[in-house]
Amino acid sequence: MVEDAATPSVSSLVEAELSVPVSFRLLADLPPGSNRDTPIVVALHGYAQDAAMIRDVARRLSPEGAILLVPEGPFSTLTPGTESEATKKIGFHWGVHPKAEWNRGVHRAAVYSAISWVLRSCGDADRVSLVAFSQPCSFNYRLALDPPHGRPFRAIVGICGGLPGEWLGENAMPEGTGASKQTTVLHVSTNDDPFYPAAKIEPYGRHLAARFRSAEHRLYDGGHRIPSAAADAIRTVLAAAAHA
Repeated sequence: MVEDAATPSVSSLVEAELSVPVSFRLLADLPPGSNRDTPIVVALHGYAQDAAMIRDVARRLSPEGAILLVPEGPFSTLTPGTESEATKKIGFHWGVHPKAEWNRGVHRAAVYSAISWVLRSCGDADRVSLVAFSQPCSFNYRLALDPPHGRPFRAIVGICGGLPGEWLGENAMPEGTGASKQTTVLHVSTNDDPFYPAAKIEPYGRHLAARFRSAEHRLYDGGHRIPSAAADAIRTVLAAAAHA
């Protein structure tokens, strides 16, 4: 007689959410004479780009004498169209995880770390403005409701990007906050952007105006890029924020 084999024990699958430190690169332009009264501009690049790309543009748009901080997204990817060995180019981004709150958390931590880093030696915590192209635009708008450094942002410039999804629709939430109601916004769109067509961006002005001290949505000719025609408007907003 053959004895029955022992019944195997059944293991339990346990899923845990853990955290690890994530490093990122920061480019910082610190003008001579920077002190505790120097305004700060934080510029964030789009998906599959890098810090150097947005720095070149942001330096020309930022007020003279302002500190410019350019964090680079901590996650890397091949830039679309450069997948072969001959053309391979690495770009960076702010996260594409299905859990959107993880991506938002990484972005928030990066902006906070960059601001905290410069404030150890110089910079005015009450005069910080944000500029973003594409992917981080919606992240920046969320930050304005509850700024990570505890002070309202002076201005936010969003270029060819989106608004937080929960702000759109009939029951849009959340409302503006005391912090966001002290922030000026300029949102720049283009009329041939395949990611943000006319129907999608049409309500942006209304939703921004409902949450910020003032908000302007401007439309320019062009595709998914920073339109050169918007330079003067961006400079005006950032200059006003720096000198208010």
